[in-house]
Amino acid sequence: MLVIVDCDIASTFAKINRLELLEKIFPEASFRITSSVYAELMRSKRAGFSFPDIIFSRFSLISLNDGELEIFKDFSQDKRIHYGEAEGLCICKNRGAVFLTNDSLVVRFCEEKGIKVLDLKDLLLIMAEKGILTRDEMKQLMEEIEKKDNTTIKAKDDILDVYEHDRPSLSR
Repeated sequence: MLVIVDCDIASTFAKINRLELLEKIFPEASFRITSSVYAELMRSKRAGFSFPDIIFSRFSLISLNDGELEIFKDFSQDKRIHYGEAEGLCICKNRGAVFLTNDSLVVRFCEEKGIKVLDLKDLLLIMAEKGILTRDEMKQLMEEIEKKDNTTIKAKDDILDVYEHDRPSLSR
């Protein structure tokens, strides 16, 4: 399975030094970042941040092939997605890969285009459902993400509820 990781998700897990959690969700997956995500991460590295090195050490680069250029021309015209997202989404669309993002506009775009997509909430739910983390570890993980990534995780209670109740598998 091929998994294309957007800059926001890669950064979120790298900032807390927990990229291995993505690998535990998809143990047989090949994780990749696009060249535009690489360039975005390099801007952060040049600004003095160290988390990009964690990403570079674990995820290889992937490039568009000739057949994906036409899809890219179409996707890059949509104002809901950035150039970097368009690059990754073309690969996902053409190669049946999964796209990881934390941008709700990108999630809607993927759903419209028939691209497999998971956001941060989905990833945390899968971790809970698979028992990758205990309830206390999940709580701690979410607190650490919110603090170090300066973000708010929506539906924390829904994620923690997985530990209290049997929940049907995530489907998207």
